[in-house]
Amino acid sequence: MLLAQVVNTGQTITISANGLLFVDNSYVHHAGTILNNGKLEVKGNWLNNPSVPSALSPLVFDSQSKGLVTLSGGQQKIGGASKTTFPNLELSGSDFKFMLADVDVSGSLKLNDKELKLLQHNLNVLSPDNNAISRTSGFVSTDKGGKLYRKTSSTGTYLFPFGSSISGSAIYRPVEMQPQASSEGVYSGSFFYKDPSLAGYSSSSKRPDIDKIFDKYFYELSFDSGVGATNVNFLQNTGDGDYRQITKWISPGVWEKAAPSTSNDGSYGDGLNRSLLFTSLNGFKDMPFSFSTSSDMSPLTLFNAFSPDGDGKNDTWIVKNLDLYPNNELLIFNRWGDEVYKAKSYNSANAWDGANLQAGTYFYVLKVEINGDQKVYKGFISMAKKN
Repeated sequence: MLLAQVVNTGQTITISANGLLFVDNSYVHHAGTILNNGKLEVKGNWLNNPSVPSALSPLVFDSQSKGLVTLSGGQQKIGGASKTTFPNLELSGSDFKFMLADVDVSGSLKLNDKELKLLQHNLNVLSPDNNAISRTSGFVSTDKGGKLYRKTSSTGTYLFPFGSSISGSAIYRPVEMQPQASSEGVYSGSFFYKDPSLAGYSSSSKRPDIDKIFDKYFYELSFDSGVGATNVNFLQNTGDGDYRQITKWISPGVWEKAAPSTSNDGSYGDGLNRSLLFTSLNGFKDMPFSFSTSSDMSPLTLFNAFSPDGDGKNDTWIVKNLDLYPNNELLIFNRWGDEVYKAKSYNSANAWDGANLQAGTYFYVLKVEINGDQKVYKGFISMAKKN
């Protein structure tokens, strides 16, 4: 069936399993429902403006809908006063699509070769199938602060096909999330094609073991719900520079090594030829991630001071990322060479708090097995205490 434009003011539209409803202009929804088990193709805009606005965002599609909605025109907007939940959504046609409201997709999202601009809105793919998002050369852009959400329920790889055309030419820099547990979870993220310093994450504020922060783009990622560790894989082009260490921005405002970064050069399609992988043992919320160069490629960050004064800040001597390497031993000596502390499998849960020792300078020897190699770290710790 071919219609020039559809303004639904309360009708039930049924599209059978082999049926096609082609709208040569826009679809505007005020009331009613669509039971779509076939294909609904729209050449114009998609607007969901319910006659009676509701905080519950009344459904456009009947919950039994299993069909496909295809946006096949030029530049098209998905908007209106309320969110639309599409059963399955496909992008085609001659230009990009952009969102002026939040969008949920219950089943599959087919980007094909199109850019979907989220602007400041959220796209939520509700299917936990790791192949729920597919593409040829298309991508999702989030430069205005929108977020892509994905549900998970397996240890498969979940693609976040991030990109941007804000500079006039397209760049594709995806992230792959791989949960290490098959329980249900939710991940989300955004990609920003700009220097992180311009977003308030100063490249000059960094740990001493980091040399230079990447200044071309960065991500904000969240592990919103779920349990277990997560492999996070960033795909790059070597033309971006030789930044092989993944870094994260943490409170009180500093870049530090995210975790051990595994760098692999190869062919990943779309001009991508480098993979940077790290494993997060814990959740993370709206955490900025970038990359850095570092003359110290150790995965550990060892601090030279702490202050066990009971104020809840730096009360113990933490070795960043050491929890990933439980086969370790720590020895601490006073200035006369007397052993004052010893621990095996040292980690953040049992970190040294100085006990009843006096403030001053101590010497540490940390022996740790990293990826099958025995490493030894030595240095001085300054312990400060209030009088």
